[in-house]
Amino acid sequence: MHAPRLETIGLAVAVGMVLADSSVVILALPEILRDYDIDIPQVTWVITSFNLVLALFAVPAALLGRRRPREVCALGLIVFAAASLGCALAPSFGWLVAFRCVQAIGGAAVVCAALELLPRTTGSEARAVAAWASAGALGAAVGPAAGGLLTEAISWQAIFIAQTPTALLAILVLRGPVPTAADARISASGRPRLWPNLALGLVSAALTAALFLLVLLLIEGWRMSPIQAAATVTVMPVFAFAAARLGRFGSLAVRAAAGAVLIGGGLAALGLLPGAGWGWTVLPQALVGLGLGLALAALTERALHGTSPQAVHGGWTMAARHAGVVIGLLILTPVFTAALDDQRDRALQSGVAALLDAPIDPERKIALGQDIAGTLQGLDAELPDLAPAFDQNEPAGGQEQGAFDDLRATLTDEIDRAATDAFSASFLLAASFALAALIPIAISRRRVAL
Repeated sequence: MHAPRLETIGLAVAVGMVLADSSVVILALPEILRDYDIDIPQVTWVITSFNLVLALFAVPAALLGRRRPREVCALGLIVFAAASLGCALAPSFGWLVAFRCVQAIGGAAVVCAALELLPRTTGSEARAVAAWASAGALGAAVGPAAGGLLTEAISWQAIFIAQTPTALLAILVLRGPVPTAADARISASGRPRLWPNLALGLVSAALTAALFLLVLLLIEGWRMSPIQAAATVTVMPVFAFAAARLGRFGSLAVRAAAGAVLIGGGLAALGLLPGAGWGWTVLPQALVGLGLGLALAALTERALHGTSPQAVHGGWTMAARHAGVVIGLLILTPVFTAALDDQRDRALQSGVAALLDAPIDPERKIALGQDIAGTLQGLDAELPDLAPAFDQNEPAGGQEQGAFDDLRATLTDEIDRAATDAFSASFLLAASFALAALIPIAISRRRVAL
């Protein structure tokens, strides 16, 4: 393969891998939660810490990468690889979060320096920005499914182990001379573009619901396995990839606006699900995936269009994007955890009534109630798994079996309904973030013809 093309692919893979890390551990969160014996608000820091540090270090990394892009990119990949291995071997949750922060520092260096390297390998700044933006959008979309497959097939630690050789191999494609800041072609100059970056932050905050809350709903709410959830959320990357292949129709503003509307519509549909079950999520995910593929790429290109030095403006764009993820997590997590507690209590009240009315043996009823009560002990912002309690008190056939099975189905339906309703407000709030992005998109379009 021609060296510049190989280097372009390697840089795109590196960018996609780093930006996938903002979401790659989402399907692994339930396993991490149980391994370290923590609660949902705590475990979100596996994602929040990475995005927060990347947002803070993006611009400094871009300024450094402007001077020595190849060296900064290579060093960033080494740091990212070492921190990934540290995540896999973390002896405690605190160490896992610490290594995630180090990962983000290395990742910021990789992503920003890559934007300085890509124009040489692609032949133009426009193609470099398009490749950089598309790699980031696809990485964010593919992350949850890839992480879920590795978690189910091996363990959540395998996510980070797989990243280590991938990052080190990407170093091998960094070759050839790189123009310095003094002789690099400069097309324009100016401050970061406020409105496209603001829109990018709002869209990223909205996508937090699709990439984070949906996974929790599937695994913690509807009790799907990681591999089942991974298969379910592959809908988003498939449609994100399809959006990238649709062609460059219309202006950047049109694509950005269309993407924001699709994301908002998909999230609103997730907030109004008529029932529990993965099938109800397919169409909303398709809308979100199409919107993700359109909006992230278009807004990133818009923020970088005609700017110089692009690596520095790329740093501002990364800061906006990942700050949006952090804000989304900080706003949405308390909303859904509070709703989860309320819905769990409502479901349990209905469940108690169903248990008392069930025509089963009183002794079995008491034992079942005690086992269910034991399951509920220590739960915080979680829904109970009632299967063990029912399995331990299963009748050996007979006339009671039908009533026992009906009771199990009734309580399971109550828990599923509680999970679906608990996430509703957060999905609808996230949809409002996406639609709010239309305001800065419209302002940006009026100010500069795209």
